[in-house]
Formats: sequence, structure tokens, C-alpha cells
Amino acid sequence: MPMTRSRSTFEFAISPRLSEEGRGDWLVETIRSAIQSGKLRPGQSLPSTRELTKGLRLARGTIISAIERLKDEGYLKSIPGSKTFVANVLPEKFLSRSLPPVAVHSGHSKPVALSEYGKRLRPVRYYAQPRTIAFRVNLPALDLFPIDLWTKMAAKKWRGASTSLLLGGEPFGYLPLRTSLSSYLRTSRSIICDPEQVLITSGIQEALDLSTRILVSAGDSVLMEDPGYQVAFAGFEAAGARIVSLSVDNEGAVPPTKAGLRARLMYITPGHQFPTGATMSYRRRMQILRYAHTEGTCIFEDDYDSEFRFEGSPLPALHGLDSKAQVIFAGSFNKTLFPSLRLGYMVVPHGLVDAFKMCKSISCRHHPWGDQAILHAFIEEGHYVRHLRRMRKVYSERLQLLADEVRKHLEGALELLPVEAGMQTVGWLRTGQNPEDIAALALEENVDVIPLSRYCYRRQVPPGLQIGFGGVDGKSILQGVQILAKLIS
Repeated sequence: MPMTRSRSTFEFAISPRLSEEGRGDWLVETIRSAIQSGKLRPGQSLPSTRELTKGLRLARGTIISAIERLKDEGYLKSIPGSKTFVANVLPEKFLSRSLPPVAVHSGHSKPVALSEYGKRLRPVRYYAQPRTIAFRVNLPALDLFPIDLWTKMAAKKWRGASTSLLLGGEPFGYLPLRTSLSSYLRTSRSIICDPEQVLITSGIQEALDLSTRILVSAGDSVLMEDPGYQVAFAGFEAAGARIVSLSVDNEGAVPPTKAGLRARLMYITPGHQFPTGATMSYRRRMQILRYAHTEGTCIFEDDYDSEFRFEGSPLPALHGLDSKAQVIFAGSFNKTLFPSLRLGYMVVPHGLVDAFKMCKSISCRHHPWGDQAILHAFIEEGHYVRHLRRMRKVYSERLQLLADEVRKHLEGALELLPVEAGMQTVGWLRTGQNPEDIAALALEENVDVIPLSRYCYRRQVPPGLQIGFGGVDGKSILQGVQILAKLIS
């Protein structure tokens, strides 16, 4: 059907241009509004650019650019050698046709039925108070992150970006990064693995979710530290697993004494038990492995905070001690670098690589390729190891300052648990006060401490507070302890 065009006219009221408004934006909005309001009708021709230049006293380039924008939006059409005219069918027509009529419901609608998995979901409490003075847990020293260096490396990577970097790749992640990680883990954690076993994740939560989906069916038993990571409890419950609590002492998780549980998975944090901060001894690690080998249980090793060991070398990871390929190892850059990075990794046994690859490919395909490439360069150029060394020193100093201040202002009221690694510790309350009351009052003063009982599943712990120090500078530590001293008596 041929397009109809009327004679050229541009006689309609033009609103004055605002002083801060660009000439091109003003002209686009003026013509668009005239078309939408019907002042310029479908098929109506516009004057030539020469006539518009003279009549509107605008540069010809500005007018041409505005007309091209309106063509891209679908408001104007043109035929080579002819004038520009208003499109017979406007963009609003397409939009209105694509929108179904809004249904009007009377009364209460019937709730959508949830799956069994959906019914088992429960809320997880996140502690993301944005502007607390102190003592938020799981928070690295963001004030000391080398953001200028990271920005320069990111700019360099994107300036030279190839099409492969823009396209992305396989579900397990950026191969150069996985290769770097296999070398790093060999040195730092005594883990011998191929790059093919390394999977890039968004962090511990995704690693645990993948492992649960692949290994745990509804009704299966899983072993879990108690107190422990609340997201793990929630994930296992949603999967329909039967959670068997493991007690925790000063050597970490205690393996079950009862045989025959046939647990499919055991979740532990041997490097720095969450939330108590205990480091698992070598003797206990071997006990855990012997139990897993005897029972045929797969271990999920959350390498929580092991990079920040203050004295001596880190003990070998369970994965490095395992002789029967029953350990899944998981780590995260979100706590060693910065939380919004959302990159982590896991090392899976050879026999599970295909299952994890298929599961990963249908869950989120892969994580941002560019971020993985930047992180790879950060590791390869030695910046990551240097940052870890610096943070170990900083966190050790901040822990010592925290201990000194607690001793000075809260001796006899709050007993700080000595820790060998990490970014947080536990303070045992010796006053008989309710930790929940203390936490609520402290939060009103912009101090963020967490009652230890919130991490308990079935077992009970003495009254205590989890106190973060990694992301808290010296001045804030002093201020935070003084506020706690007013509340704990």
C-alpha cells in the first residue's frame, strides 16, 4: 500500500527552548510532541533541511541529526530524492497493539500453587546495614582496596577487547582465569587440580546450590556445622534434605560418632569456622576425611577466610589431603577483594565435572567474561597475592586493637575469642544480658553486631555476639567499643 503524503507545512506552536536543554534534544522533542498530539499528521511532509535551518535558526547539522533520530524511533520516513514525512503508522500503534487488555479482577484471586521446593523456602536474614560505624561481619577493608589500579587494568582490558571477550564462552568460565587459579591453589592450598576441574561461580552460595542440586535429593541426609552458615541451612531445607547437626569445638566441626547415616553431603568451614572462628586442626581434618571415606559422604569445603591467617602457614585444604576424590572445594573473591565483584570458584572431582558443567549451563550459562578477564590479569601480575599479604597485616592489627579496647572498656563483661584468621571474631557475654537486646540497641547507635544464636539450627550456644573487624578502621573500632561499653554492663 503506497504511503500518502500531504503538502509540506510546519505551522504549529513551538515551545521555547529551556536554557539547559540542548538544541538537538529540544528539536526532537518538539517534532515528536507535534506528531503525538496530531499537529503533524501521518503522511505530512516536513520542510527541507534548508527551510528548517532558515526558519528555526539552527545549524543544518543539528536539524539533520534530529531528523535521523526521529527516523530511528519510527516517527519519520523518507524516500531517496524526496522529502521527509511523518510515518503513516506511528510507534505508539505497535506498542498499543502488543499490550493485552488489562484484566479486572473482583474479589480475591486464587493463590498460585508452589512446588514442593517453593513450599520449603524460608527467608534468610542478610545484614546489609549500609552506614554502620562498626562491626559489620564478612566485610573486607574496602577503604584499602586498590581501586585506581583495578580501574586502570579494567580500562586496559576493555580498550583491547577482542570479539571473544565480548562473546563470552563455556559454562565453567574464562579458561585463563581457571588456569591461574589451578596454579594459585597448588601453591597456597596444596590442591592439585587441572583447569578443567575449576568452575567460576558468583560465590559460595552458587557453589553450594550447584552441589546440592547435583548430589542431594529430597529425604537425603546432609551433615552441617551447628552453629553454621544460615544460607546453607536454608538451601538444604529447600532441597528437602534431612539436616544432621555437627557440634563445633575449638578444633572446628566434630565428626559424627554414629555410623550408617549415609549422608550425601557434609558442609564444613575448616579454615575459619563460621561463625565461631575456630581453625580445624590437622588431626580433626584427618578424622573428617576418614569418616567421609567410610560412609561414602561427599564433603563441601567452604574455604572461608583461610587466606587471612595471621600466624604461620595455612593448613592444607581438605581437598589437598583427600585421597579418594570426595571433596568439593569452594572459594570466593567477594570477601578477599570486594563484595559486589560476585566472582568465586570451585574445584570439583573429575568424576563430577560433566554433571557440574551441564547444571551450570542451564542455571546461568557463565558469569561476566570481562570481569573474569580483569581478575585474571590482577592475579597474573601479582596484585592479588600482594593485596592478600597487605590485608593479613591490616586485619591482624585491627584485631589486636579491638582486643585491647575490649580489655580496656569491657573486661569481665565481654570475653573476646582469640582467632587465628579471618575478618571477625566472637565475644562471649558474661553479664547475663540477652544478645538480641544488645544487638538491637547497638544498631540504633549504628553499631552492627550479630547474636550468635541466629546461626544455630538445633544446638544452643552460650550468649555471644559476632563482631567484625576487617572492614572497620582504627577510629571506628575505638568508637564502636565505646558504644558497646555503654550497652553491656
